[in-house]
Amino acid sequence: MFFSADGLYSKTERAVMNLGAVRSEYQGDSIEYLPGDPHRAAELWLESALRTEAEATAFSLATHGSDGHVSVRVVLAKSISAAGVTFFTNGLSHKGEQLEKNPVAAGVFFWPKHARQLRFEGPVTRVSDAEADEYFASRPHESQVASAVSRQSTPLDSYASLKQRFDAARAEFAGKHVPRPPHWGGYIVALDRVEFWQGQPSRLHQRLLYIRQPDGSYARTWLEP
Repeated sequence: MFFSADGLYSKTERAVMNLGAVRSEYQGDSIEYLPGDPHRAAELWLESALRTEAEATAFSLATHGSDGHVSVRVVLAKSISAAGVTFFTNGLSHKGEQLEKNPVAAGVFFWPKHARQLRFEGPVTRVSDAEADEYFASRPHESQVASAVSRQSTPLDSYASLKQRFDAARAEFAGKHVPRPPHWGGYIVALDRVEFWQGQPSRLHQRLLYIRQPDGSYARTWLEP
């Protein structure tokens, strides 16, 4: 094997990146201590991740379009509660359009320093306008301006033209209140299915699945690694 600027390749087949020898060894604590409520368990893991991970609140969000295509991207969680995981975005974006037509989603946090994954799935609802206003007002001023001028996911002539629009809006709103765009808001992914994955030696990983029951409680099931 050798490494080049283009990646890791075998000597005999340099046109194919060979990653078979890339491995990590895991050494995690047992997760038998996790509480019966998955959002409480998620809070415990997130508190640990915030102390060690560079982007602890980042998770991959998967949404499904009416055309049958699945899209995934990384967003930032802004709260975790019994209601679910909340994030904010432009509702006219590709994910916003998919969630409007198919309000279900799946997400996964990955915290490599702890060898942990947290997966969750469920229906998606919008946060109230009051909550969206409150969070938007808490953002840095220039982030507010960027949200006001961004036509997220639409084709762009050039990055320079976006910068020009941003600079013009920044000058317009200098020292002024930036109103929340009506299409910008928050989404909550409900915790209908939640899986905690803890890396363990010899690939005997621990997987604990929570499934919401009709009465709102959760049934817990251990899964084979």
